[in-house]
Order: sequence, then C-alpha cells, then structure tokens
Amino acid sequence: NVVLTLTNVSTADNKTFITTDYLPKDASFGKRLIRTYNKILLEKVDTEGMTVGERVVLMRWGVVKITQVEGELQGEYVPDGDFKKAKRKISWMAQVPEQLSATLFEFDNLISKEKLEEDDDFKDFINPNTLASSEAIGDFGLKNLQKNEIIQLERRGYYRVDQPYISEDKGLILFMIPDGKAKAMSGLTGKLAHR
Repeated sequence: NVVLTLTNVSTADNKTFITTDYLPKDASFGKRLIRTYNKILLEKVDTEGMTVGERVVLMRWGVVKITQVEGELQGEYVPDGDFKKAKRKISWMAQVPEQLSATLFEFDNLISKEKLEEDDDFKDFINPNTLASSEAIGDFGLKNLQKNEIIQLERRGYYRVDQPYISEDKGLILFMIPDGKAKAMSGLTGKLAHR
C-alpha cells in the first residue's frame, strides 16, 4: 500500500464519515458509512505514474489534486472537483487504528488441463498450486460479517465468510468465490492462475 496525505483535510477529528450507497447501482440495498481521514491507503498499482498536478477521484469521496509524488505522496482535496476531468478513479481506505486484518484465500483447479483425453493419466495434470492466501486490511465494518455471508471486495471479487472476525487473534477469513474469468477485475492480481 501507499499512503496519500491530504494536506488540507483536518487531523483534529479522525472520526469523520461520509454516507454512501452499499451498491451504487442499486440504492435499495441501503447506506453505509465510510471513514475519512487526512491519511489514506491506496493500492500501489494505482499510484504508478502519478504526476504533480494530476487530479484523481477517490471513489465515493471526491477529487484530489496531487501536489507531491517524490518521497511522500501528497494531495489536496478539491470539494467541488470535476469527476469527469480526473484521469483515475481510485479505491481507498482511511489509515486509522480501527482497521482489521483479514486473510483472503484463493483456490485454483485441481487439474491443470482444461479437458482430459481418454489416454491422459490425470496424475500428470494435478495442479500443485491450488491454494494461496494473502493478508489484507479492511474497514471496521467487516467486523459485522457473519459466517457464510457473501460479500464483494471492490476490485478483487466475491468472497464467502469462512470465519467472522472474533478478535485480533481470530481474525476474519474470507474464501474467494471463483467467477470463471481468467482476467482479474482490475489491475490487482491474485496469486493463482485461475484457469
């Protein structure tokens, strides 16, 4: 992750939230709170090639003008910024102590060949890499998830809750639900091929 410091956002109140739809395309799912702060986390892949003066959209929050890229990434929040003029639309998360850790599991096919022929010995096509895990950080709202709930992590995919968050020692465990696509939902890639 990369930290973006918003130089014109107050650090006095780190309990500031914005309200947004759970699903932007379907308001019937209700609203949720998203924590804002002057330091936010971005995926490293989203910051590659950023330039001073560039305007980016922080999804569901607003426009930021990048003011520094060397050393520490900095920007200024532009309350009435034009979303259409921004080059990038970026997922983000406030860098606050209340984040929780989660373990994401991915699964791949047991057989590495799409279709076995009659004379194929299946043992020759056993995939040795069928399980991968990644540590992630998540928003405090993930603490409310229950076992077997299905959620979508933006730009990553759909997951089933295998173990809800219980404590720091017994964190959230999510199992990826394969979608049958060979290409990832974004520039973010998983650890397995997902043939």
